[in-house]
Amino acid sequence: MTPRRILLVSYFYPPCRDTGALRPATMAKYLRRMGHEVQVLTTAAYGDDGDAGAHRTRDVQLWRARRAGQERVNALFDSDTYGGRPHPLSRLVVPEPLAVAWTPFARSAALRLNRHRRFDCVITTSPPESAHAVGVALGRRGIPWVADVRDAWTFEPLRPEFPTAAQRALDRGLERRWLGRADVVICVSEPAARDLRERGIADPLVIPNGWDPEAGGPPGVRAPEVLDPDRVSLLYTGRFGSYGRDPGPLVEALGRLARDHPQAAGHLELVIAGPLTEEEARLFARDVSPARIVIAGIVPRDSALALQREADALLLIAQPARSQLLNIKLFEYMASGRPILALAEGTEAGRVAREVGGEVVRADDPDAIATALVQLASSPPPPPDPSALPPYTYPAPAERLAEAVEGAIAG
Repeated sequence: MTPRRILLVSYFYPPCRDTGALRPATMAKYLRRMGHEVQVLTTAAYGDDGDAGAHRTRDVQLWRARRAGQERVNALFDSDTYGGRPHPLSRLVVPEPLAVAWTPFARSAALRLNRHRRFDCVITTSPPESAHAVGVALGRRGIPWVADVRDAWTFEPLRPEFPTAAQRALDRGLERRWLGRADVVICVSEPAARDLRERGIADPLVIPNGWDPEAGGPPGVRAPEVLDPDRVSLLYTGRFGSYGRDPGPLVEALGRLARDHPQAAGHLELVIAGPLTEEEARLFARDVSPARIVIAGIVPRDSALALQREADALLLIAQPARSQLLNIKLFEYMASGRPILALAEGTEAGRVAREVGGEVVRADDPDAIATALVQLASSPPPPPDPSALPPYTYPAPAERLAEAVEGAIAG
């Protein structure tokens, strides 16, 4: 491929530790290895990790953090607890609060960078949806534009519904106008892409997330000693914390397992390594003995990956109410080589988990989950099929993004 000068606009980017930073950071790394010059436009709110190709702009959230005596905005994984409530401004600002807190600074910085040395292509990635305003601005100046939609905008949204009809109409109008102007639109799952096609907004490419084989952490990292060698350990890493990953039916299933199959329950433990909301902490405090629930709290990423490699099976949750869900942690799980129990029937995550050999049931059916737990206690499912992993392993997703960039330029 011809080396291209690319601007990647992503609010979430290292040193931010939130999951949303993984795809843009990994894409940038592998696009650079292909010979492309990738400049990243992001917020200064999370600090600076020394990436010479990252331009960090002003952000009202950072000003608020400094007034509170903090040097930066904390990521969700920086604390054992987190709040599940949306920001009050999310009910006022369309499409979301960063449209006024960060995007105006990002737009100005993008135009300035483009005047200094013109870009061959701009890639904007959402959420936040307002990041695509930068693509609109550069597109008006003739820069080919790729819009990468990690979570669908108005289809199965994570954001709370706006209280007025005018706000909802404006939100839908921005989605149609902005994504409709992009030269190429990318979605990470087919349900989200199909929705845009059926509404006549765009004809997206589907480029799923994937696993970076270099992200496994340094060799020799020891896992925290939280797994009971005398039990079958079912491990969940990361947070639940959004619509579509409700652990309530799982805990209900553990209670039914304890009641109806106490022998199987006595051989099983659910281990959670990640932050919890107060409501989730109360939920997991439920007595499910003779099974048990272990709250490991926050562990460093390298330690979490080591835990994945030592667990008997790995747990994934994706409710069918969010059919587009294709959790990034699924690709971590696949790379670990451990069996996967996916409470994800009816979602993209469930489809991929079954494709690689995992056990898949509905996440909202306690009876089906309890049956799967009985089976797990006696015989975990097989590990993922190695032959199914290459399409979900980098550099493959980045190579497809590079092809999308060429398509945008050609168009």
